[in-house]
Amino acid sequence: MELLSSVLSDGADLAHLAAELDIPTIAGLQHQGDVSVIPAAMAVEDFQHPMSPVPAAGVAVVRGEAGGHTHLLLASGDVWYDARDGAANDIVLGSLEVGDGATAWLDHPEHGNTGIGPGLYVLRRKRELAPRVLDPGARRKRDRARKEARKQASQAQARAARDQAARAQASSATVRFVAD
Repeated sequence: MELLSSVLSDGADLAHLAAELDIPTIAGLQHQGDVSVIPAAMAVEDFQHPMSPVPAAGVAVVRGEAGGHTHLLLASGDVWYDARDGAANDIVLGSLEVGDGATAWLDHPEHGNTGIGPGLYVLRRKRELAPRVLDPGARRKRDRARKEARKQASQAQARAARDQAARAQASSATVRFVAD
């Protein structure tokens, strides 16, 4: 797989390179790995008009933390992007504007390239729905509570069995009458 970033040089005609690499360009909702490109009309509350043009070298949208695989935003034509300065747990990465006749690309070593057509967009990080990890103290507390609940259920079951046996014995008892 060939990437735009691997053939990129200052002043390169990215539109021409993208056509040679057969990169699809979409003007709508799309995803590349853990990055979502959302039309601004679908995320109005998160869109802010960007003020910074995308430079020829591109802009790192998400830096690869473990493997160094960065989602790189590249541009051909009038493309603007501003990263969002939010909290660490904020999923909004930034706002993107792709002008008429322009194209932006997200470039990633594992996912390849995806083209972004003219329009206004919000870039977001996808949320992972992984199981919640408990710290060892919380895990021990949860396990103790489960054990205690099983113990109480067992004791209640034993009481119920004893009570049922006592009722059965009482109902089968013989009544004797004594004559005067």
